[in-house]
Amino acid sequence: MTVPSRLGRIAIGRLAFGRLAFGRPAAALVLAVAVLLVPSRAPSAAAAGDGLDLAAAATYQVSPAARLIHVTIDVTAKNTKPNRISGGIITRYFYDGARLAIHAEARNVAARSGTARLTATTSDAEGFKILDVRFRSSLFFGQTTKVRITYDLPSGAPRSASDVRVGTAFVTFVAWAFGDHGSVRITLPSSFEAEATGSTATKTTSGSSTVFRAANITDVGTWYLIVNAERKSALTSQRVDLPGGEHMVVRAWPEDVDWSARVRELLTRGLPELAELTGLDWPVSGDINVFEVHTPLLEGYSGQFFVGEDRIEISEDLDDLTIIHEASHAWFTNELFLGRWINEGFADTYAAETLHQIGEGEFQPDRVSSTDAGAIKLDGWVHPGRITDEATQKREQFGYEASWTVIRALYVEVGSAQMRHVLSAAEHDQIAYQGIGEPETIRTTNDWRRLLDLVDELGKAQHADELFRRWVLAPGSAAELDARADARTAYAGLVTAGGPWRPPFYVREPMSSWRFDVATERIAEASALLAKRDEIAKLAAGLGVAAPTGLRDAYQTAKESLDAAKSLATAELAAANALNVAISAVAAPRAPFVAIGLLGTTPEADLAAARDAFANGSADAEARAVAVTALIDGAVEVGRGRLTAAVLGLAVAIVLLIALVVVLWRRRRRRRAAVAASLAIVEADGTTLGRPPADPVADPTGPYATLADPAAADAGPAPPPPEDHGDGS
Repeated sequence: MTVPSRLGRIAIGRLAFGRLAFGRPAAALVLAVAVLLVPSRAPSAAAAGDGLDLAAAATYQVSPAARLIHVTIDVTAKNTKPNRISGGIITRYFYDGARLAIHAEARNVAARSGTARLTATTSDAEGFKILDVRFRSSLFFGQTTKVRITYDLPSGAPRSASDVRVGTAFVTFVAWAFGDHGSVRITLPSSFEAEATGSTATKTTSGSSTVFRAANITDVGTWYLIVNAERKSALTSQRVDLPGGEHMVVRAWPEDVDWSARVRELLTRGLPELAELTGLDWPVSGDINVFEVHTPLLEGYSGQFFVGEDRIEISEDLDDLTIIHEASHAWFTNELFLGRWINEGFADTYAAETLHQIGEGEFQPDRVSSTDAGAIKLDGWVHPGRITDEATQKREQFGYEASWTVIRALYVEVGSAQMRHVLSAAEHDQIAYQGIGEPETIRTTNDWRRLLDLVDELGKAQHADELFRRWVLAPGSAAELDARADARTAYAGLVTAGGPWRPPFYVREPMSSWRFDVATERIAEASALLAKRDEIAKLAAGLGVAAPTGLRDAYQTAKESLDAAKSLATAELAAANALNVAISAVAAPRAPFVAIGLLGTTPEADLAAARDAFANGSADAEARAVAVTALIDGAVEVGRGRLTAAVLGLAVAIVLLIALVVVLWRRRRRRRAAVAASLAIVEADGTTLGRPPADPVADPTGPYATLADPAAADAGPAPPPPEDHGDGS
């Protein structure tokens, strides 16, 4: 892809320089009739039927070592104008010379007929010279003569008005045909890579020569051939290697040391500044070759950047703005922004700012108006291929100046620092409407819409819409801008309402893709969610706790929908309301039954735990708060139950106590009866009855201590001893 840039000297192209022929009829016998045959415009072929036929075989011999082109024109002139007889008078027409148009740069012009040198004079015309050649003798009807015309086309100096360049590395010139009909042969060294454009010609290479040929040329007035030949190996080659990784090789004509020196100087000083201004990394991994080119070959421009070829062609004219402009196209191509006007505007703006920063002067666009000749809307400004007419030239001139005007205005308003953010986001395909964290990557075209979004959002431009409406867009695009303006107003309201909460990608993506109907619906949805956020925050403040942070994260990170955030907001709102009820319940005065019911519980601690759960965004915050309220509400019944249970328990205890007393009384009575029975047995055995038996209870060590054992007492009287029957049994 070629990016022609900056208009140079407009070269419309000199088409078809033919010949001028003049006849000089002289009197024969009595009467002479003078006739001057001169075309009505020059250069062109003589008028048909002028009576002098010129067949011309032209040869162009390119001599790089001599820095010239030697031209040889072999002309065969024939008088075809018959004699005229009228009233006995014979008029014989003869020609004693011919006139041709030759190159304006022609030097050492000479004419010969055989070995005889002919008189040849030249006079200047607009864009060419008129050559008058005098024949050796008058040429009468039916007679022919041969004339060889020779001249040199010396190479024009760099930056001269001449269209001829002949050097050891580069050759360019325009070949013409001559006379009424004929042929053209062009010979140059085969060491040059040669091409020719214009009229039809064949190309052959044999041995040391490359030859272009065209025979049987009858349209001399329109025939031309532009020959361009280069020998890159002969170009000077000087590197520019800079610390930022910029590598350029300046390839210049050996004969033009000034061009090479100036280009290298500007690139060495300007490229680092240019990189600093853009804030972008150098996008080319290898070398960029910068070639010196003859101005007309750029077809009306002063420079071209060949995208994908890492090649720059710059006019020999040494225009400082063009040199930096073309270097800036390393960044400003369709890889960054799609739109000719955008890249040309940026290239001019940054080239001018670079030159200003390095002290090379002030540059600004020419004033343009939408009513200028050639004025167009920039979005419709396309490359014409070549500048071949005035209308195209005016349109191109307007396009460059208007593009520069728009981008420069944006640059001034936004500022260099913010414009670096704009360019960086464009290079990395980052969304213009940015949220939290690293900006998302989007897959969209970096056209004028992206540029407008970026300068508005990242650059905070205030007048970009006006500039685009005035200079860039056709009236049919106004409706799209109107829809955008409405959506951006709604979006700005959302940003304001959100405060520190940045809009989610769910909202920002349709804004970025210019789906403003979808964006507007999602903005309304997000606004409703923010209203819930505010309600939650208000409730949290009344509760004396911080609102949970989970909703903010869910909102800001939403990509496909806000459903998760809305569910969370509903849950947080419910939890806040539940906490509010729980706090009131805990703080309320407690009736006796409530106090009894809460014995052994910790409602205050449970409420504090519920508060913490809410502040931390726990899913069970609402359940905790509800549980606290339920605890308070259920305390009355619990208290009543507890009191009833206490009364019943006391009654049971009394009954049990009475039963115990009865049991103990009965046991005592049985023990006493057992003691009495034991005493009776002792007396029957003859036990001393002189003192009363010891109380087995009071004296457990006495002889009756065994009676103190209730178990023994309950066992009944001891069994009688065995009877002795005296039989040993």
